Amino acid sequence: MIFQILEIRNMASEAKENPGKFAGGQAGSMFLDLLVTPALITLFCLISFFILGFTSWLGGPYWFFKFLFFLTLAAIVLIFYLLRKIYLLIKSVTKNVVESTIKVESTIIE
Repeated sequence: MIFQILEIRNMASEAKENPGKFAGGQAGSMFLDLLVTPALITLFCLISFFILGFTSWLGGPYWFFKFLFFLTLAAIVLIFYLLRKIYLLIKSVTKNVVESTIKVESTIIE
């Protein structure tokens, strides 16, 4: 409970000092939260392919699972690179939108 209070206090001070960076960080955090479950499932598959392809457990090693392991590993590296680019893009776009919104000068229309 005390850690949540301290976290909220830090978030409020960060939002007050640099709202663009805060909003970009929050949007990036939401994007990363969406990727937790697929990452765990992919990690489980990768570990299974490794065990079946490179150990003698369950009657292995099987060349098919070696192939799947390296194919999955290459796909993970490529997807990680693309997701990192998307993550950085989301953070920068959100930061720029918030900063441009805050810097808009208001005019009085009579």
